[in-house]
Parts: sequence; structure tokens; C-alpha cells
Amino acid sequence: MPYDGYMIQNWQSLFYPKSIAIVGASEKIGSVGYSLVENITSTFKGKTFLIHREDHLKDIADPVDLAVVAVPAPIVTSIVEEAGAKGVKTMIIISAGFKEAGVEGALKEKEIVQLANHYGMTIIGPNCLGVINPEIGMNASFAPDMPSFGGAAFVSQSGALCTAVIDYAKHLNLGFSKFVSIGNKACVDEVDLFDYFASDAKTRVVLAYIEDVTRIPEFLNNAKKIHKPILLLKSGKSDEGKAASVSHTGALGGKDIYYDALFRQAGVLRVGTIPELFTAASSFLYNPLPKGNRVAVITNAGGPGILVTDAAIAAGLAVPKLTRSNNPIDLLGDATTNRYGRALASVCADDAIDSLLVLLTPQGGTPITEIAQSIVEVKKTTDKPIIVSFMGQHRVLLGVDVLKQGNVAVCDYPEDAAKALGLLVEYTRVSKQIFTELPVTKITDGKKLTTGMVPEYEAMTLLKTYGFPVVASGFAGSAKDGKTVMDLLRVSCAMKIVSPDITHKSDVGGVVLNITAETVESLYEKMMCDVKQNAPNAKLEGVLLVEMVKEKGIELIIGATRDPLFGVMIMVGFGGVTVEVFNDTAFGIAPLSKENVMDMMNQLHIAKLFDHFRGGPSYNRETVVDVIGKVQQLMTDHPEITELDINPCILLPEDKGAKIVDVRICV
Repeated sequence: MPYDGYMIQNWQSLFYPKSIAIVGASEKIGSVGYSLVENITSTFKGKTFLIHREDHLKDIADPVDLAVVAVPAPIVTSIVEEAGAKGVKTMIIISAGFKEAGVEGALKEKEIVQLANHYGMTIIGPNCLGVINPEIGMNASFAPDMPSFGGAAFVSQSGALCTAVIDYAKHLNLGFSKFVSIGNKACVDEVDLFDYFASDAKTRVVLAYIEDVTRIPEFLNNAKKIHKPILLLKSGKSDEGKAASVSHTGALGGKDIYYDALFRQAGVLRVGTIPELFTAASSFLYNPLPKGNRVAVITNAGGPGILVTDAAIAAGLAVPKLTRSNNPIDLLGDATTNRYGRALASVCADDAIDSLLVLLTPQGGTPITEIAQSIVEVKKTTDKPIIVSFMGQHRVLLGVDVLKQGNVAVCDYPEDAAKALGLLVEYTRVSKQIFTELPVTKITDGKKLTTGMVPEYEAMTLLKTYGFPVVASGFAGSAKDGKTVMDLLRVSCAMKIVSPDITHKSDVGGVVLNITAETVESLYEKMMCDVKQNAPNAKLEGVLLVEMVKEKGIELIIGATRDPLFGVMIMVGFGGVTVEVFNDTAFGIAPLSKENVMDMMNQLHIAKLFDHFRGGPSYNRETVVDVIGKVQQLMTDHPEITELDINPCILLPEDKGAKIVDVRICV
């Protein structure tokens, strides 16, 4: 992670050096120093300088563009100092024993960063595999193989994963423009590399394996402006700390959910496995983007055709009926090359179809390689994406090789093909996104909220100040006060217990509906008695009498929580007392755009309810955008707020707006 605004300015020396010094060069077979010497000197065309234990960088008369360091951790800082004094601008530190090794190692790593800043050096690592640029034959790593040159850039926080990735990519005929193991990412992280790849003409798609993101705003900014697909695999999905939250918003969140929100908002396509990462990569490299989500399935077996149709729909694709045939198009088990060819040509000419999924099972007499060649030929004539799955292993091997050599995207399983195509469609949507800022509500009272749980009646007053559509309400500290409030409100109300110690009011008898001026005093006394019995240790301050909303609408929860890493996370979801049962929520990272909020609403399972579901009314999404905009502004104006829940916010039909019935604010 870059410290103190560290600027990256030496990419040319890192990826296209004219000279490389190997510090820690060794003649001991099997050592890292030996592997580095073998890898660099065997294919790199520039000058190389071997620095053994008794040698020094300063003794090299020629300029050094890149130093690759593989020495014990205790002497690395002295090497960095020496390199900086000599004017070396880029360095790859292979050595381990830094932040990953404990406190002492972390201090050494911080020294490296300070030296890098002082000398203006770009440093990859420490604790990394190295850097590879196949375009110039530079393997400045201890990976045993040089990958082929191609259009995919790969960034990995794990060095061990890199060697497996290189081998797997060979299997898929996938080449790399740049290959970077960032290790502890002390000075250079994935955010910096995204910035470089944006202008790198050799990179067409970016692949990344990461374990964490430490610069959230910069990640969002650089990922958005790269204008190239980013396919990302992130490990770690635990939700420690989730149970400690006092609000629904905090309890329903969690780090992995926040990462999902980050990636979606940044336009990054998250995958779940290494095979998904690389099948998706080949699909992007070998295909144009689809114009829409309508796919035709061509198969010689009915079962796999049904399976891939299910997977396609799950991936957000549409499988529409065709004019002249069913979809999937079942060519039957005795399908010939001509039959495949005619089906492919027909679908490619059909304006109602945007892409093709082609399946083949190796049945008796199936001309596998000939069909593969016909697919390659058809692909040359169309601007529609084609992704293929030849199912099986040994019997389809030659056909799969024909497809790979013909730059056709191939997946082992049809479900993977559907997922890959779904990512192409999703990126088409993402690449067309615009961003409209949410309206700002400026409130300049300057009053800081008191630490703890803000009393609900004070929270409702605060929302009203910001123009939130809150219902009429009043606080009562006694039965007599309750009668006074009801006389003023003149509407039927809900009575809710006010206590900083009670989150779920209804669980302890703290909610009673249909309160009138005539019944308020007796029901107040009964509620106090019931709640004291059910929550004997809770501090009871009184009740809030809240206007009941008679008109039916959609109950939403809208909330915000302040995370130490992600900042302000905003949530929208299906609300009411069953919010944690259905867990139908979506998160976004502030500042949100109008389009971000619309996308969050579209992620909900209840999204269909907004648009005349089964003859019902429509609901104006702009109302929700307005409420979330006010939540965002409130969290900006009051950095002391840690969590906020509006539940329910009742969204009324048509253009009737919304009514906020309950709010919970924690400082």
C-alpha cells in the first residue's frame, strides 16, 4: 500500500527495462537466486548484472533500470538504500520476512517505503513471486515457465497462486501482456496497476486475485476510469464483528457484502473460482461485446441444452423463442457438420439474437474436429459472441484444440459458458453507465449529536429538519402527556416504547397499534408494565406516539453504517419486522450516484413489486432516491453518527411519496 501520497512514475523501467541487476544471485541449484538468474538471463535481451553476496550495486558502472532482490530480510533495507543512491528507479523485492512475519517485519517494511519515497523508487513486493513481461521475454520472477504473450494483464496478491495460474493459462491458450505478483503491496498495489493498465495498449482485459483492498476511494476511481474489463477473484468471506452491530443495517452487512458492493459500484466483475476467472478472460479476449442479453443455445443433446438454459437465465441472459425453431436448438445426437453449420449461420443472421452458446457431446459418429472447424469459420463472419462447450475430456480433445487455435472461447462445462457470457453482458451494461450526483440538502445548524443511542423522538425531529417525509409524532413521558399529544395529533397512532436498551420493541410488548385519545392513558400504563416484565433491566424513558399510515405500500428499510475501511455504507431493502428473516437488501458505498441507487433497488428480490406486479400499482423509485440522498447528506454532516436505520419507510403507490414511521440513530 502506498504511503504518504507515494507517486508511481517508473512503469517503463519496471516493465521495459534495458538493464536488470539480480541482487542475491546464486549458483546453488534450487535456490531462488539461482532460479532468478536462469529465468532472466535465458530470455531477457537487455544487460544483466549478477550481484553475489560479496558484490555491490554501486560497483556497476552502467545505469541499472531494475533491481531484483532476493536476499535475507535483515539486509534488504541496506540494498534499497544502495540502489536509491545509485539512481535505480525500480525494484522487485522477492524476499519474505516482512509484514507477514509480525511486528518486527512490519517495521522493516515501513523503512522500505520511507526509502522508496525518499529516492522516488517504484518497488514491487516484498514477499512476492516477481514480474513477467512476455512481450520482451522478461521473466523477473522465480516462476519456472514463461507464459505466452497476449492481451490479459494479471495481478496477484498471492505468489504461490501465480505459478498455477501460468500453467492453467497455457491449457486455455491464454497469453499475458503483464504478469505481476504484488505480495505485501508495500509501495505498489492493484489500484496503482489499474491506473497503469488503463493506458497500456497491450492490455485488453485485467485479471486480479486479491485478499483485501486498503484504498477504497482510489480503487473506485481507478477501476471506473480504466475502461477495460476487470475480472477479480477475492478470497476471504468471513463476517467477524457482524454480530456486535446494534442496528439492522450493521447486522445485515459484513465485509464480503461490502466488497460485493464495492466491486459492483466500480464496474468490476467478481468471479468465484480460478476456472471462472480464466474462462471469462478468454471469453472477453476472443469475443466482441454483445449488443443485448438474448442468447441462442445450439446443442446435439437435449439434457445439456436444458441445463445451460437454466444457467443462462440465472446469469441474467434471456433465451427467447426463435422464428424458425425452438430455443435451445436441439440438432439431435446424429448431428453432422452441415447441420451445425446451418444452425450457426441461421442464428448469426437472426436480429433477435445477440450471442450464441454452442454445446457438443461426443456421441457415436459425431465428427468432432470438423464441427469445431466449422465453428471457427463461422466465428470469422459474425460480430456476435460465441462461447463453446465440448463436453467430455479425451474424445473431444482434438476438437477443443482446434477451437483454441481458432481463438474461440471454450469452457469445460456448459454452465461455465453461460456464466462467462453473463459477464460479457454485465460488462456491456457497466461500460455504458453514467453517473448523476444525488441532490444535496444543506443544513447548517452545526449541532453535534450526543454519544449513544439518540432518542427516537429526537431522531425523528432531526429527519424532519432534513426534509425527510416523517409521519406526525410526539413524545410522552407519562400517561397524562400521552393524552396531551393525542389531542394535538388528532389521528390514530401507534405507541412505541422509548428505551436506549431495546432494539426490537415488538419482542417485549413495546408496540401497540390503533391508539386513540380515549385509550392512550390506560394503554400507556399497560405497556410500561409489560415492558418492565419482559425487559427488567431496560431504562424506560416513555413512549413515542406515531401517526399510523393507513394506506398500503411497500415497507422498506433504508440505513447507513460507518465502516472503518469502507467509509459510509448505505443500505436499502425489504423492511418491517421481518427484515432479518428475508434479508433482501443491497448495499452501496457513499458517495452514491442516482444510478447507483437505482441499481441497488434493482438488485432486490422485491424489485418487481415496483412495476405493476400482477396488476398492482406502480411505485416511484425517485422517492427512494430522494430519501437515500438525504441519508447520505445526513451522514456527511454528522460524522459522529455510526449507524442509522429507517424502518419502515413506507413507499406509497404512484407519486404519493413515502412515510417514515421509525428511525434509529446511534452515535
